[in-house]
Amino acid sequence: MKRILLSAFALIVSSSAFSQYWTTQNTTFTTPSRGISGMEVYDANTVWAFAYDGNPLDPNNPPIIQEFTKTSNGGMTWTSGTINVFDPSLTITNISGVSGTTAWVGALASTSTDGLGAVYKTVDGGATWTAQQTFSTAGQSYLNFVHAFDANNAVAGGDPEGGEYELYTTSNGGTSWTRVPAANVPNPSNGEYGYNAGYYAIDNSIFFYTNKGRIYKSIDKGLNWTIAFTGSTYGLSDFGSATISGDMAWSDANKGIVLKKNYSGSTLTALSMYRTTDGGANWSMVTFTGLTTTTNISDITYVPGTDILVATSSSQTSGGSWKSLDNGSTWTALDTGVQHLAVKCFDANTCYSGGFNTSATVGGMFKSSQSLGVADVKKDINASFIYPNPTKGEVNIKTDKKIKSTTVLDLTGKVLSVGSTETVNLNAFTKGTYLVKVEFSDGSTKTQKIIKD
Repeated sequence: MKRILLSAFALIVSSSAFSQYWTTQNTTFTTPSRGISGMEVYDANTVWAFAYDGNPLDPNNPPIIQEFTKTSNGGMTWTSGTINVFDPSLTITNISGVSGTTAWVGALASTSTDGLGAVYKTVDGGATWTAQQTFSTAGQSYLNFVHAFDANNAVAGGDPEGGEYELYTTSNGGTSWTRVPAANVPNPSNGEYGYNAGYYAIDNSIFFYTNKGRIYKSIDKGLNWTIAFTGSTYGLSDFGSATISGDMAWSDANKGIVLKKNYSGSTLTALSMYRTTDGGANWSMVTFTGLTTTTNISDITYVPGTDILVATSSSQTSGGSWKSLDNGSTWTALDTGVQHLAVKCFDANTCYSGGFNTSATVGGMFKSSQSLGVADVKKDINASFIYPNPTKGEVNIKTDKKIKSTTVLDLTGKVLSVGSTETVNLNAFTKGTYLVKVEFSDGSTKTQKIIKD
């Protein structure tokens, strides 16, 4: 039974091949070809990541790597080390850090005690790791992830055990963990399970996906759960099979996007995209440009609280990275011909993308060197679309279409307010230039710069 999402192996291209958007940082792993298996960006300065072997002797049986790297100064320096969980056979599922000293990892057994594992924590920067919550029912307790919202609150998630999803929360930094009551989690489908690191967290919300094409959602740090996406409705029957797989990203508790990928063998044959703006109550197919099956997208992330997305590809032949400033409709390349692994952003000015190192002092991480910015919005020649402009307070929208939502953003793409009427109130904002984005019920959007006097 497939439970681990496979990574692409083999290291190619040098760091000199990419554009001005990304700069190279050095993960300091002592062994060459260490790839970033996963990472979390806690703030602009604090990032933890863990490694895998990007050039194994046997690609069909890669070695288990228990190594991490971290930064607490925005990547000016990275410190690598060993995730010593006292058992070299344990697979690291993911890593979640909240400071330069404190982080958690999940570790999963995949031998004769298949399904057993535990959550481990460090408080000394990775020098030592201590077991906390264990997953102890052989053949059932598959630990998929642990995520820390802050130094005290965390959630650990696994597959169904005893007929219900095995989820635990802590509010005291992991000193004690409490299993989430079965009544707080929708029942699993027959044979349903999650995937290692198959989750996404933003603010107090967390989401995980399953082999039945469903997304489970919690907006209260893992205490209560609902179903936010039913993949079978869209032909996405599994988020991780060899023929159909998917990925997801969330800007906040309401705005999310799902990629659906169809494969024939190892060839991507179709790429579809769906998005929601109401927390998963409704999803619509996205008509998009700039991404194709040849781009082979492997990861996607939002800039939190915005319509900005970044996608990356780990393909050896068509790797690269792309951005969208309009919630997935239009994509432009940030670079091409470079293998990018995991990607996460803290804001429009701060994104990190995993790569491969070539030595202890060369490569392994990319960091943004400029702002993703916002779309180049030309002033509408029809001044009556949004008027008056400039304005001292309210503006009006003139349209024959039904308005679904109106969003005010700053010039970095940060969402400042959301409404749904033909009048937008800017009285609370300081003088300056803003963007008013109007989404219509037919799925189209229109954006205009507005000057607040």
